[in-house]
Amino acid sequence: MINTDTNRKFAIISVDTNDCDIESHTIEISEVQAMVLNNVATAIKEFKPYEAQAHGMTIKHEHNFPTGECLRTDMGELPPEEYYVETDKITPEDFLEFLELVPYCEYGFHTVTGIRILAVVGEIKLI
Repeated sequence: MINTDTNRKFAIISVDTNDCDIESHTIEISEVQAMVLNNVATAIKEFKPYEAQAHGMTIKHEHNFPTGECLRTDMGELPPEEYYVETDKITPEDFLEFLELVPYCEYGFHTVTGIRILAVVGEIKLI
């Protein structure tokens, strides 16, 4: 028997850790977390590569959310909090909530490659 009385949502968040080494994470989320993910996804989709000066060179940065060892501040790359929060693209609360939802990667990641929300409209309990 299919139970159609469910309002469960799941998020699938994918990140690139190094040259297309994609890590994905699936977790159950609340309605509030779904709204947070929508806000963050909107900001990330609007990311524009930028140039920075470092070591006498102009360097183009194309990573939309560099964290951990993937963040190259020594090369002028901006931390995500500086790029998104300090420019009012993401609220501080949404930023912190998003950090709780992304996959854990030992050395960090540099690009959010996907955010999807799945709404469960029915489920079959087998055991």
